Amino acid sequence: MRIKAFTRRGALGLLGGASSAALIGCGPRGDRGARDAEVIVIGAGLSGLNAAMILADQGMDVLVLEASSRIGGRMKTLDALPGRPEAGGQQVGAGYGRVRGRAADAGLTFEDFPPNRFGEVLAIGDTLIPAAEWASHPLNALPEPLKPIPPGRLFFSLAARANPFQDVYAWMDEAAGVHDVPAHSWMAGRGANEEALRLMNVSLNGRDLASYSMINVFRSLALYTLERSMGPSQAITGGSQRLPEAMAESLARPVRTGANVAAIEADGAGAQVRLAGGETLRADFVISTLPFPVMRQIGVEAPLSALQREAVEAMAYTPIVQLHLEAETPFWEADGLAPEMWTDSPLERVFAGRAADGTPTGMLTCWLDGMGGLSASTMSDGELEALAQAELARLRPASGGRVRLAHAQRWTPYNALAGGAYMHYQPGQAPAWGGQLATPAGRLHLAGEHLGVLHTGMEAAMESGENAALAVLDAAAPYPGRAQ
Repeated sequence: MRIKAFTRRGALGLLGGASSAALIGCGPRGDRGARDAEVIVIGAGLSGLNAAMILADQGMDVLVLEASSRIGGRMKTLDALPGRPEAGGQQVGAGYGRVRGRAADAGLTFEDFPPNRFGEVLAIGDTLIPAAEWASHPLNALPEPLKPIPPGRLFFSLAARANPFQDVYAWMDEAAGVHDVPAHSWMAGRGANEEALRLMNVSLNGRDLASYSMINVFRSLALYTLERSMGPSQAITGGSQRLPEAMAESLARPVRTGANVAAIEADGAGAQVRLAGGETLRADFVISTLPFPVMRQIGVEAPLSALQREAVEAMAYTPIVQLHLEAETPFWEADGLAPEMWTDSPLERVFAGRAADGTPTGMLTCWLDGMGGLSASTMSDGELEALAQAELARLRPASGGRVRLAHAQRWTPYNALAGGAYMHYQPGQAPAWGGQLATPAGRLHLAGEHLGVLHTGMEAAMESGENAALAVLDAAAPYPGRAQ
């Protein structure tokens, strides 16, 4: 692990012999002309951009660094493909006030998701089963009470029957610790047999049931219940990536792309960042929105708490691989079955792109979660295309293998800028970590989707960016040049 406990001597040595004068000079009581910005924000996703906008609105000089050549982080719209499919976040809940507010400020609008007019087909082994026939099908080996539930809804449906969390705060209560148990044992204790557990693992938003705390699903269910009471989720017109692009455009200083951070140093006097090319940038404060799997790969000298160091090292992220396929022929018209599938094959879930009226666009997205995503993450694009062609030809002979891979999106540990799709708690983590990881470490502040408290996903990113910005403003106010 490269995250180190803070020591003054270690801090001065981390960035290639930085002198004590240089460190002091970047602090607000030192030579203010020596810094490159008042605040450096690492990461041009929703969290970093929201923090930067709040700080800039308060008159602070903010520089946003982004390692990639693209604005948006895990908001990624594939504009070059038919229908502009999303390779990242896309569902904006009715209660996502921060996301919707920033979108409104930018003149962006929202639209409903196109309806599914063709249903779904299940593929269990080599057998195709229309979803309407699942409950009574001979291959349905679920316990009798669970037989009517389609495989893709099995996990959440069973959890929802006994969700102990009545509101979005409950997961942080001390009493919530009794629910911090592996999903595998919890589901088995409530009637899930081996077949049910096998099917649940196929599309789990984690690695596997054994390493997934039930606090994750209970928390999500409480959030979904609140969201549904406000209205349906929607999509950003023109693509999700339009929002971070608009947010970046509003900043006085352009986002600096291609700025790969190699090290962060912070204490009570100031902060500085070293880029992979050797350049050092100094600021009064640094906000890092790096996912923890990414952060653990860089050098960090800051007074992180023991819990923060533990979380940086151990926080788990769901591995997901998306295969965006373009069908050369509408094989679903030839075989008369729905283009969308839930399968226990290596392709897992197959979603069909839809036009506004629900008509299939010809684009398909295979969504590989958990261990399936992890297995696919080291495969080349050519290998992934061959896999998709072979599996579709096996399950849907009418496709004749005539699909091409238009884009492979890897949100996995092998994605050096993400480390995975989104965080989840493993057993033993949530009771200790919940709400405790955003404490400032000297002049280093942490933000990102992984630090959301009352939200998950996009809104969690915005929430944590806001919290980090407000903490910086509070810390900056007593110093010369800051309003009291």
